[in-house]
Amino acid sequence: MQLKSRPGEGMKSALKIATTALFATMGHIASAQDAGTSNSQIIDARDIMTAKSKANDTNGGSTNITGASTQPGLDFDTSLLFYQESGSRVRAIEPVINITDTQDNGDVISGKLTFDAVTGPTPNGAAPATVTQNFVTPSLAQIGTTTTQTSGGSVTSVVNGLVTRTYSTPPGVLPVDAGFEDRRTALELGYTKALNRTTRLSFGGAGSSERDYTTFSGNLGIEKDVNNKNTTLALNVNFEYDKSRPFFGTPTAFTVMSAALKGPDDTKGELDVVAGVTQIMTRGWLTQLNYSLSELHGYQTDPYRIMSVVDPVSGLPSTYLYENRPRSRVRQSIYWGNKISLGPTFLDLSGRWYHDTWGITSITAEASDRIPISRLIYVEPHARYYHQTAANFFQYYLTSATALPNYATSDIRLGRFSATTFGAQFGFKVFSSEFYIRGEYYRQTGDHHPAAVTIPALQSLDFFSGVSAVSVIAGYKFRL
Repeated sequence: MQLKSRPGEGMKSALKIATTALFATMGHIASAQDAGTSNSQIIDARDIMTAKSKANDTNGGSTNITGASTQPGLDFDTSLLFYQESGSRVRAIEPVINITDTQDNGDVISGKLTFDAVTGPTPNGAAPATVTQNFVTPSLAQIGTTTTQTSGGSVTSVVNGLVTRTYSTPPGVLPVDAGFEDRRTALELGYTKALNRTTRLSFGGAGSSERDYTTFSGNLGIEKDVNNKNTTLALNVNFEYDKSRPFFGTPTAFTVMSAALKGPDDTKGELDVVAGVTQIMTRGWLTQLNYSLSELHGYQTDPYRIMSVVDPVSGLPSTYLYENRPRSRVRQSIYWGNKISLGPTFLDLSGRWYHDTWGITSITAEASDRIPISRLIYVEPHARYYHQTAANFFQYYLTSATALPNYATSDIRLGRFSATTFGAQFGFKVFSSEFYIRGEYYRQTGDHHPAAVTIPALQSLDFFSGVSAVSVIAGYKFRL
């Protein structure tokens, strides 16, 4: 079901290349991950990886303002994420193993292995209605005779080797697919070479595999210290290639929902460039400014997401069509981050502005403060606010009285909404190791009865598919 589904945020960072020494000092990168794809949390199962990035960005064992160890040694960071959406929706479990080898000459070798397991109901894109709605969806192709079984409120039938799932939604309820589940395995490798005392060259690659989606990426970056090492300039380039392999093939835009075999696999390419400067302002203040630009071409539609076509008077659904999104997109963002030493505490403040050619504009503000309780124990509360506008082609439904548009989606990740995150991390250090646990509560807010719903029969229904969720990350870090 494409955990990694991106209208270009699931689970890659739009600019993975910024994991080298310069960008590690800030613990954040200027990416276009939130707008139209995800927030710092999981909006739905296809963006599962965003919550994980929070655990990896937190350097729980650091005691300096940079938040990253530069001493030679072998660092291990293992963590386990548990995520649960309200209303018994998506549940996710994700173990991560991260290894970094900092050598005597300043070279850094890193590797990360990730596994994802996601299950639970997720919105299918259809609008709520005043009547019971019935849906059919593709599933994994199998070889076998006709069989029928019921699971999670859906009925699965295997006919001539093809699997069809049908399920229903009661009146007044937002349609969700209760049969969603997927697994993902991802591997990332990186190497930073110290060319001299002031210049570092980094490169790496990553790949991930799901049952219906694969992705490969490569990156190259250079960093240069100037101004007596008080200023660091960086330029990074990343290229990614994705292949979408929907279970029953890639549907043609705006064709009727069915479990019939559809078109061939499709691909997407993405080129990301990020330029940044990090400046030591005082002995206790480090600031960073990044500009990122991304260009995407290829298949960026969710092959499983549908849209309702309703009667313009009664509001009753007449059919369901597969959505369609543009095949090109340009994204840009500006990120400003600060790490400030305030006596025994370390304050992290950041903000980001984002805009893309799909019409989405977003702002993000985030703050955290590491507070030592004792020499071995610390707590780090944090908060985050996010807001975005809707894509130009976002619609809650289509009507049978109007011609089909060129593009349309009802995915709330491309709609207008706000989101807040509150949480804290608690850590306990023992010699060269550390145990930590991080908890977060995430909540989306939006218009439950939007003015765009002009059909009187539908105006009392709840059209907002956003979620609230709780996530917990437990980890163990140690150094050899």
